Amino acid sequence: MLPIVLIHGFPLDGAMWHHQADFLRARGYEVLTPDLAGFGNPPTSVPPEKTSATMEGYAREVREIILRLPGQRAVVGGFSMGGYVMLALLRESPELVAGAMFIDTRAETDTPEGRATRLKSIEHMQTHGTGNLLDSLCQRLFRKTSPLPAVIEETRQIMRRQPVDAVIAAQWAMAHRRDQTDLLPSLQMPALIVVGEEDMITPPASAEAMAARLANHKLVRIPNAGHMAPVEQPEMVNRAIGDFAAHV
Repeated sequence: MLPIVLIHGFPLDGAMWHHQADFLRARGYEVLTPDLAGFGNPPTSVPPEKTSATMEGYAREVREIILRLPGQRAVVGGFSMGGYVMLALLRESPELVAGAMFIDTRAETDTPEGRATRLKSIEHMQTHGTGNLLDSLCQRLFRKTSPLPAVIEETRQIMRRQPVDAVIAAQWAMAHRRDQTDLLPSLQMPALIVVGEEDMITPPASAEAMAARLANHKLVRIPNAGHMAPVEQPEMVNRAIGDFAAHV
């Protein structure tokens, strides 16, 4: 079985994948959930300088992890920002990825309004920290119908522990990332797309747009889940990932 590498979202760390990691390891997979530069509990590396942070830089971290594996190939999954990182990896080193899992993410870049919002949040964080950003995110990350307080609090705790410099760098990198929709038709490896039915950040329409451009894909919509489908509906996401990995 090929190893599985899961790339976390923003502003989280590898711990967000604990449901999926436990599930997959119980089935015999080697699972890696790396913390991107500056993230983690505690961080094991320093974040890049704000204006030098890029999705390509984060992707090179993941590339080095895969190159240290015995077969130098893996099934790779990216959640939200992790999907942007995976797309940068797929553009530079597609041969390292045996199967690609796009989980609550998208290929298109931000709108001008979205980019401006990110840059404004950076200005605020430089003076006031991440509190305002986390409050805003927690209003949008989860399903609106009967959200789960324990899940929200678990996610908030992971976000709270991320250093402000790492969050600022990642926000800058996302604001300046390239549009990757042109890359999708060239990808020949199997692809899984997972999206929460109530995802307000990378909605089902974005998942369907990716599916329309991928040659070899499966699209799974997760009911009763917002953007944080891996923690809101872990059993359904686990099943989707497990079925996909078994056939790569």
